[in-house]
Amino acid sequence: MNLQERRERLAELLTEARGLTDTDGSVRGENCERFDTAMAEAEQIRSDIEAIERRTEQVKQLVMRGGYTEGGSTGTHYATAEQDRSSAGYVPATTRDAALRTLERSVKAKQLNDTGAEKVEKIVRRGDTWAARWAVACGSPDYAGAFAKLAADPVRGHMLFTPEEQRAYAAAENVAGEQRAMGLTGANGGFLVPLHLDPAVMLTNSGSINPLRRISRVVQITESSWNGVTSQGASAEWIAEATEVADGSPTLAQPNVPVFKGDSFVPYSFEVGDDAANFLAELQKLLVDAADQLMATAYTTGSGTGQPQGLITGLVAATGTVPLIAPTTAESFTAPDIFKVQNALPPRFQPNAQWTANLQIINSAKQFETANGALKFPEIANGQLLSRALNENSNMDGTINAAATETNYVLAYGDFQNFLIVDRIGTRIEFIPNLVGASRRPTGQRGALLWFRTGSEVLVPEAFRLLSIPTTA
Repeated sequence: MNLQERRERLAELLTEARGLTDTDGSVRGENCERFDTAMAEAEQIRSDIEAIERRTEQVKQLVMRGGYTEGGSTGTHYATAEQDRSSAGYVPATTRDAALRTLERSVKAKQLNDTGAEKVEKIVRRGDTWAARWAVACGSPDYAGAFAKLAADPVRGHMLFTPEEQRAYAAAENVAGEQRAMGLTGANGGFLVPLHLDPAVMLTNSGSINPLRRISRVVQITESSWNGVTSQGASAEWIAEATEVADGSPTLAQPNVPVFKGDSFVPYSFEVGDDAANFLAELQKLLVDAADQLMATAYTTGSGTGQPQGLITGLVAATGTVPLIAPTTAESFTAPDIFKVQNALPPRFQPNAQWTANLQIINSAKQFETANGALKFPEIANGQLLSRALNENSNMDGTINAAATETNYVLAYGDFQNFLIVDRIGTRIEFIPNLVGASRRPTGQRGALLWFRTGSEVLVPEAFRLLSIPTTA
């Protein structure tokens, strides 16, 4: 839209918003969602108008001073007013409040669980303007309705949009366009999925089969990577009066955890797609479960090249920090190994430490006995091992094959807040109108191709110990 079209659209939105208010100035019932959507779009357009007017004035001043050549290869880039505010951690109150109300409504409607809503709320409250607009647009019931119609008929579904669904779809496309304009790799194409279908939201601590997602540090971002600062900790000392202090500076690292693209494809019949009432719920289960299974493997053993770096991969690569523990008896897993692994972890990481192992290894540990035949670790039945939580991870090594030359990583122990999982919000989906069989004739099915982006990495290897059992043929 040009400047005049923006001003006309702003007037339309404000008129619509005023029409949704009661005589006492309040907004009630179904009008709340439409009011929030209209005001969020109005806030964005108002910001764009301010930015255009501001940029126009700056260009005029530069031309008058001879500092800008129109059509030249050089010039000064001026961020929009909204970008200036965003860089300072500012989110317009109207947009933020609309996002928070969207989350509250989604929880009440049982589309989101509390943990998922808290994840989105956290990223909105920390000042991410795009995330706030994304939550409003993709959390709209009207957008969910439009999405269901597109899923049922990707070619003609848009013809059945109600006016509300058309506006909701346009708002979501505007948000998607902003993300594409950021130049983020892998952000192009497809539709934004509704809020309650996004794996970055749904795969929360309580909703995942993946133990690492439940016990590790999980963050949501809107960028292409997570940047942070880590340290094994600073040192402190007791000191006498008038004595020079020691250098307690910690060794700082600046990890960069990129997110990688994963996808999930689900074929579905025309008949299933027509059943809009149940289709989205079933689609959510299939897509989220498939994504979770893929992530669970990567978070454990992912190579870090083209996919997340897994916990085991990161610890093995960091042997300089001594995370690997050799077995007490060569090529065997025995009861003393468990004590050996726990005792090797530095005290600063012990209070929050947990175990993770394959079920077969856990069952082996269950059978360890004392000299008089009593179970050595009876607490395993209650999910504990040496007074620390024990988590099953089926992607870790479960057997020790003494007939092969290999290394078995069977038992991990540590503070999993030092293993980071990064989810990028804004998952996309593409609908394929017709699938064909081997003879290239239609099968009466459509396809849903969902793609998402996630990453993981060991931030502080010293916070872990890993039992490593090499075997030889």
